[in-house]
Amino acid sequence: MSSPLIQINLSSENEAKRKTRPQQSKLSNIIGLSVAVILVFIAIFYFYATLKNQKTTQLRNNFKSIEEKYIEAEKLEKLYNKLNVKFNALNNCKSRRINLAEKWLELAKLTPDNIYITEISFLPLDKEANNFNMIIKARAVNTVDESLVLKYLDNIKKSTFFTNTFNTITLSAVYSDANEKVFSIQMSQKIKKKQ
Repeated sequence: MSSPLIQINLSSENEAKRKTRPQQSKLSNIIGLSVAVILVFIAIFYFYATLKNQKTTQLRNNFKSIEEKYIEAEKLEKLYNKLNVKFNALNNCKSRRINLAEKWLELAKLTPDNIYITEISFLPLDKEANNFNMIIKARAVNTVDESLVLKYLDNIKKSTFFTNTFNTITLSAVYSDANEKVFSIQMSQKIKKKQ
């Protein structure tokens, strides 16, 4: 007589279960393999997305640093343009300016002992005539006639220091004051127009 356990194992019901079991294991293998493939794809996608995100972050950081440098360069360029305009204006002003120190020294050399200068003045730029004018007011001491004044004017007109700077040099307002001759010499410089 066989034991009950052997009978259960050999029963037709148990046999049917045993036949269906390999099919279930195939199905579970397929499901497991599918899940594994899906997990691999998810891992690859996650890795790819992480790499893309890192590259995007790096590009953003690079762009920010470049943008800051670009803004700084733009500011410097604007400042350079402003300074360049001022520099050109200064150069233009320098080129039109009279070197007065040399003129004063030359004027002092030309002025005789019995003539003394009382005033040197500059008139505002005459825009219509486009002239720059300088007036020298002086007095000739112990003189009755105007010969000393005319000689002084002639010396100034012969001086290249003045004729190179001023286009016209004229004598004006000569009159007597006691034993002195009071006179003015006007010098005009034609300003060159910008082209």
